[in-house]
Amino acid sequence: MSGWLAGFRALDLTDERGLLAGQMLAKLGMDVIQIEPPAGSRARQVAPRDEHGGSYVWSAYAAGKRGITLDIGAPEGRELLLRLVESADFLFESEAPGRLATLGLDQATLRARNPRLIHVSITPFGSDGPKRDYADAELVLWASGGPLHPSRDVAGPPLRISVPQAYLHGAADGAAGALIAHFARVQTGRGQHVDISVQQSVTQATLGSHFAAAVGHADYSYLPKAPSTRGGAGRKPLDLSGSGARTRRSKWVVRDGLVEMHLGIGPAAGGRTNVLFEWMAEHGAVPEAMRAWDWVTIPQRILADEITEDDIDEARDHVARFLAQFTKAEVQREAFARKLMLAPVNDIGDLLASEQLAARGFFVTVDEGGSPRTLPGAFASGAEGMFAPPCGAPALGEHNDAVYGELLGLGDDERARLAARGVI
Repeated sequence: MSGWLAGFRALDLTDERGLLAGQMLAKLGMDVIQIEPPAGSRARQVAPRDEHGGSYVWSAYAAGKRGITLDIGAPEGRELLLRLVESADFLFESEAPGRLATLGLDQATLRARNPRLIHVSITPFGSDGPKRDYADAELVLWASGGPLHPSRDVAGPPLRISVPQAYLHGAADGAAGALIAHFARVQTGRGQHVDISVQQSVTQATLGSHFAAAVGHADYSYLPKAPSTRGGAGRKPLDLSGSGARTRRSKWVVRDGLVEMHLGIGPAAGGRTNVLFEWMAEHGAVPEAMRAWDWVTIPQRILADEITEDDIDEARDHVARFLAQFTKAEVQREAFARKLMLAPVNDIGDLLASEQLAARGFFVTVDEGGSPRTLPGAFASGAEGMFAPPCGAPALGEHNDAVYGELLGLGDDERARLAARGVI
């Protein structure tokens, strides 16, 4: 046993919506027992998959855990789960609100078996309230939480945010909430219910306008606030945020991919854009009329109709042509040297080839069912003994004998009987 959380045990009933919570704690040394239905977790079927049909999602988020099968819908299965609860410190689940209670596994029953148990629920909108039973989807959660708002077009609908990740935020909050509840348990001796709402988690996951005043841009808004007097009925809404979010101009094509950079305006980020244009001017890439622009004062000049949105678009075009001649590495070196707020958009190949990640031992190769699997390793460094040695995701029912035999004392014949009845 090694890792800071060695000696603690968690029962993990989650599927792909909550696997990350237990995986984070398993990396820290906790004995996390992944409990799947006898037919297997649906997380094993989530794309993308390898050439053998194995799910990369399962490989990544079930790594480091022990795995057992159990039908908690069967009376014998529920009793086995409750027996496991007696020796557990934590229980994670991502069931629909109230489902465990319908199976006879409500809070009172769990607490009666183990008053010290910390029960973590990861649900779309929380375990109570008027939206408790609402259906959810990735797009729904981002929309209801708020972060979808800045990803919308000015005159169009919101756009999906990359790959599914709303539940990853909820699961990470679940892991943190479990440890916070543990600190309370140390003081009181009692467990508690940690109720995670993914809607709340994604709301806190985006740097929103509530930070604007603190960085000197109190009038920041995602939406156009002051339409230009130029251009009549066909005029464009203004983008006073400087983020490029509404113009889709925060990602720039370079020779080998993309870089991310907001062409910032105003007191918060306009000074960095001045530095960018100084670099461009050194290469003769800035028209004379733009060389005197102070991007800190651009919002006021837009509001005064001294500079139009078309002028800003022209400036973006010059930036695009300038950056297109460089590689990601070349642009990043200049960004470091000049303190520009710019970063390459890395693909998987870039990450695997990263000298920085290699130096920090970010990737590890583990054995998963007799085959090598490359996975992200420890999520922090610098503290000796913090993490357990990495290991791969469990095969279906891989640890049934160990868990049911060692923890519950079930003999070979009893385990065989339960397996034949489909309970384990």
